[in-house]
Amino acid sequence: MEWLLVVLVVMVAAALAGVVLWQYRQIRALKVDAIYLDALQQQISRLQADLHQLADRVEQRRRPSITADAQLANSPYNQAIELVKQGLSAHDVAERCGISRSEAELIVSLYRNNSTS
Repeated sequence: MEWLLVVLVVMVAAALAGVVLWQYRQIRALKVDAIYLDALQQQISRLQADLHQLADRVEQRRRPSITADAQLANSPYNQAIELVKQGLSAHDVAERCGISRSEAELIVSLYRNNSTS
């Protein structure tokens, strides 16, 4: 009968060891999953930050192009073209726009007869 009790104790101990081992593996798997989830969350956060930076860059690049277009429209050469179309002389255009006389003469030769351009 003693040997039966020893066998029973060994079987219960083995069963308990199996349950403990199974729970340990479950906990370890959960920890691995939690670590993996944390790494994924960090990666998503970095990607979101990168996306915001790219959106800011796109917005910054749009602003200067609008400003560049406005500056081009207000350039002394565009003003000179408009003055030539109004009939001013090369001398007057050069003085008003701050460009050289030869530049003004070139604009006159290009745009005086081509006022429809």
